[in-house]
Amino acid sequence: MKFIPGLTRHISRYERGPFAAKIVGSYLLIVIAATVYVEVATRQPHSQGLEGIVLFAVTSPTSQLLIFLPLDALPQPLSAFLLFPAAGFFQGWLLWLIARGRVRKDSSSEHAPTPM
Repeated sequence: MKFIPGLTRHISRYERGPFAAKIVGSYLLIVIAATVYVEVATRQPHSQGLEGIVLFAVTSPTSQLLIFLPLDALPQPLSAFLLFPAAGFFQGWLLWLIARGRVRKDSSSEHAPTPM
């Protein structure tokens, strides 16, 4: 359980770290929930497969770039179950980089002499 204090310490290094972690965590939970929904719903009898639009919408605009990939060459479960959620996780990482802000300055670094 040493992971949790380390993660908390890493998040608190940034000006808006806790706020950004809440936003990114919520977005990643939505991506996971959409992936599970699409996988369960498309396996039901009489499914038209239009449930995939939910995952496409959640992971947009990165998923729109995946249109240009030849998805026919990939195995079918790989494209829906791994590729689009990976695009969502990539967007979550970019959101973290944007929302976290700058690294906080330590109070000890303010009193340190500046090198010449």
